[in-house]
Amino acid sequence: MLQLSRQGWNNIIIYGVLALFFLFYTAPNHLAMLRSKELQQVVAPGQRLLELHFPRAKLKQAGPVWRVEPALSLTEGLAEQTVAAWQQLALPAVQNNDRLLAQICVVELTLSGEQERQRWRLLLDDQQYYLESAAGFYPILAEQVLQLCPVALR
Repeated sequence: MLQLSRQGWNNIIIYGVLALFFLFYTAPNHLAMLRSKELQQVVAPGQRLLELHFPRAKLKQAGPVWRVEPALSLTEGLAEQTVAAWQQLALPAVQNNDRLLAQICVVELTLSGEQERQRWRLLLDDQQYYLESAAGFYPILAEQVLQLCPVALR
């Protein structure tokens, strides 16, 4: 058994409590940083989509609804589904890709609080779809391609 004076035990308790404070303060921040590296949100939690520019049309928020310019005959709720897909899109880690890719669609997003539009390109390489931004290539699923850039808007 370790024999310490009363002052020695007090010091151990004080430093132990300080170590626990430091651990409880830094651990959640560190875990949040690790999680944020795994998935990247296209639209940050505090932001909102204001406009989406597609090759054939533009989706623009008009109050609680989304307006299509020029007016196209879209199926019921397609604009809202497309906006929701972009709003909730979380991308895996960025990848490098040196191969030739076929471009499917170009979408430009106008977000609240940003001056510049974000430019995203949907690409196809053999059987894998990618979403490209200035940061690099993000692999996505075929179902996501139809949600992010419907055929009627290409």
